[in-house]
Amino acid sequence: MKKTLRPAVLMILTLVLGAVAASALDLAPVCKAPAPTVATAQPAPVPAVAESTQPPAIGLFMPDPKPAAICPLIGCVNDQYCRRDRDCTAAPGGACDLFCPTRGCCVYP
Repeated sequence: MKKTLRPAVLMILTLVLGAVAASALDLAPVCKAPAPTVATAQPAPVPAVAESTQPPAIGLFMPDPKPAAICPLIGCVNDQYCRRDRDCTAAPGGACDLFCPTRGCCVYP
């Protein structure tokens, strides 16, 4: 049983890897448009209305974008909101007491 199992596993693995490699390659032939000659060269028509641009395609396996969490304004005692300790400059020794990842209240000793 082990003698027949090993070649079967190797064959399946080879088929899977071969399929992945074949799908990764661009097998479509490259078609180049013939260069126009001087006698037949005509200017391309200009569209009267600009064409709308479409947003870039989103990948198939990309997660849906989530809206940013809204951080409520709880209301600081002194109405001084901050992000870092250096934002608290009303008095010496001010520290930022964060109640959200990016928002907090200034606290002074």
